[in-house]
Amino acid sequence: MSVERTVEAVWRIEASRVIAGLMRITRDLGTAEDVAQDAVVAALEQWPVSGVPDNPGAWLMAIGRRRAVDAIRRRVTLQRKVEQMGRDGSTEHDPYADLDLDVHVEDDVLRLMFTACHPVLGADARIALTLKAVAGLSTEEIARAFVVPASTIAQRVVRAKRTLADAEVPFEVPTGDELTARVESVLEVVYLVFNEGYAATAGEQWFRTELCQEAMRLGRILAALTPDEPETHGLVALMEIQASRLRARIGPDGEIVTLLEQDRGRWDRTLITHALATLKRAEALGGAGGWYVLQAAIAACHARAGSPEDTDWVRIASLYAVLARIAPSPIVELNRAVAVSMADGPAAGLAIADALRDEPALRDYHLLPSVLGDLLGKLGRGAQARAEFERAAAMTGNERERALLLARAASC
Repeated sequence: MSVERTVEAVWRIEASRVIAGLMRITRDLGTAEDVAQDAVVAALEQWPVSGVPDNPGAWLMAIGRRRAVDAIRRRVTLQRKVEQMGRDGSTEHDPYADLDLDVHVEDDVLRLMFTACHPVLGADARIALTLKAVAGLSTEEIARAFVVPASTIAQRVVRAKRTLADAEVPFEVPTGDELTARVESVLEVVYLVFNEGYAATAGEQWFRTELCQEAMRLGRILAALTPDEPETHGLVALMEIQASRLRARIGPDGEIVTLLEQDRGRWDRTLITHALATLKRAEALGGAGGWYVLQAAIAACHARAGSPEDTDWVRIASLYAVLARIAPSPIVELNRAVAVSMADGPAAGLAIADALRDEPALRDYHLLPSVLGDLLGKLGRGAQARAEFERAAAMTGNERERALLLARAASC
């Protein structure tokens, strides 16, 4: 492997730890990222000559810390020259003598995640900053994943760091009620990243494995750092069960294979086993009624079924009913319609889905006409089903999904 590839691989693994450790020193995310990149440049320059160090992450941290302290010294020196001209330097307190340069990796990574996902930022900014600072993805990689120009992502990241600095967001894990609210924000960002990987909103790829993997990695870090928070374990279980099906979701020619048509022998049983154990832990912590734990429990019903016919649709419908009570939303109701149709028949599901036609939140959501088309087709109303599938195809930005919907329309 070339040194460039090695540095890239090391950075992907160590980015969150390095940036988080440096932010402890700099107290500013932008500065921490800058000195971390200085360390990467130093690695590209020095490793071809000196060789890759035994502990490359520690090497990057050491260089970054040196650059961070230098930057602080320069800044403080400038302040002194401007504000304290003429004072006796020997009597002044050394402002960097009290710097805590000990690296507490777990605490720092958790602080970094909470900082990048601060509610002062919009969802798009939180996602971009998390993928950049915590997951270590490049601007180009994030842009490709979300099918937007790299300049757009760069601007989001710059604006996000400026917003955090202007708001003086502290580099810390919140406590009390604020902790609960902020955990929700972090989990939301991680799950949004996973969902974009699991079902890409645009482009030619049906899913992006690398985004799913990054989201699961972030989720596992968060679960390890908050071991008593059931919802973090619930999210990890949910993502792992869904990711276990990735290989079975496309056919030999890249076509989409729906859940009920998938070869379950291709599901990753190792991921499923780990996910079910994680779900059990979340429920044992008292999280059975949590948003992510409930969704994981629904996914577990599919994972435990040896065939589509073995799926416990009655339990799935009841779990969606609980979700609809604790966090009502049109999308949850649409998913409940599908579950009810499988448990009680397509007419029962169609009654629920039909009631969602005028929901503003679903006006441009292609899965509503897709579900309607499926249920109408099962009831023998082919012409109506075809129109719904064609409407859904016109709404989606994903080429693979459009092809599937048009094929279903043609089959009506």
